[in-house]
Amino acid sequence: MNPIVSCHSCPEYDIDKILPLLEEIYTQTQGPELSGKTVLLKPNLLFDEDPNKAVTTHPVFVEAVIRFLQSRQVGKIFVGDAPAMHTASFKPRKSGITEVCEKTGAEWVYFGKNPASLALPSGKTPVASIVREVDYIFSLPKLKTHELMGYTGAIKNTFGVIPHLHKTKQHAFHRSSRSMASFLVDLNESITPDFIFMDAILAMEGPGPGNGHPFPLQLVLGSTNLLALDIVATKIIGYHPLDIETNVEGLKRKKWLSSFEEIIVQGVDIEQYIRTDFKLIKKISLWKMSANIVLRRVPLLRRLERRPVFFESRCVGCKACVDICSVQALHVSPKNQKKIIISNKECIRCFCCHEVCRYNAIEVR
Repeated sequence: MNPIVSCHSCPEYDIDKILPLLEEIYTQTQGPELSGKTVLLKPNLLFDEDPNKAVTTHPVFVEAVIRFLQSRQVGKIFVGDAPAMHTASFKPRKSGITEVCEKTGAEWVYFGKNPASLALPSGKTPVASIVREVDYIFSLPKLKTHELMGYTGAIKNTFGVIPHLHKTKQHAFHRSSRSMASFLVDLNESITPDFIFMDAILAMEGPGPGNGHPFPLQLVLGSTNLLALDIVATKIIGYHPLDIETNVEGLKRKKWLSSFEEIIVQGVDIEQYIRTDFKLIKKISLWKMSANIVLRRVPLLRRLERRPVFFESRCVGCKACVDICSVQALHVSPKNQKKIIISNKECIRCFCCHEVCRYNAIEVR
């Protein structure tokens, strides 16, 4: 598979600056012919949020991709994602993506309508039927940290084709980052995005993917090869690429790459853009992993593991954390609607509750 990744500097969300970069990236990476084709754009919409918080793919970035596709005479353009907590009437207005769709003529699509069944090695899972109805899928990930996976980019963004709480069920089946990485690579082998434009102009560092901090990385990346792009992106923010389980699993499969040496980077010299000040998710050392195995076998000691910690003073009582928990480990106190009680025995440390909390009322400690 084409191993070219194109990376370019972009200081701000200005469509007149982003659009020519997309043209150059697409040419450098030899993207497919688009004339007359139907295309699905899959941005990152963890939840509908102000784009300046770096939770979602920025609306100006989405609009630039739509304008780029229209300049290539595509047919119909669909835009969609499946945040875990949403209904059929959901529209991403706060993030600005609904307005972009209305302005450009792209059609927002609800992923939960008549989902298709996808057979994977770990079993069947529902996916948005639109992925089987379009000619091409363009993934538009936001570069962010992720408490469970360390990093979320191209491979992780495909997880959003699974609608509603079916995603959280996968966390119940895949209780470690390694197991989840295997599932994510399985998913991407079955539904492989045809092109990736990554929004790394304003990235997220720290306790991502929903409660981290905006970081002006000021880059736009693109590729037909989602693994090559993720390896380059993780290197830029300061990880060793093999710290990220999806990279490890992807290389093991040899579908997209067999080694780092195959990757060809066009555009900027990424060695000059590698950050040492980007706040990453700390990788658990071997001795801590061994300690965690012991902790899990001794119920009274499980409180010493990294776990969700709830802050009553920040809680608004929305219960999103309770609703998304796939193993029913969270309950609201009958005496206080803002006090969340966690069962250490049931909690699988998937951190989905942390992901969906929009009020920074949950930290992983």
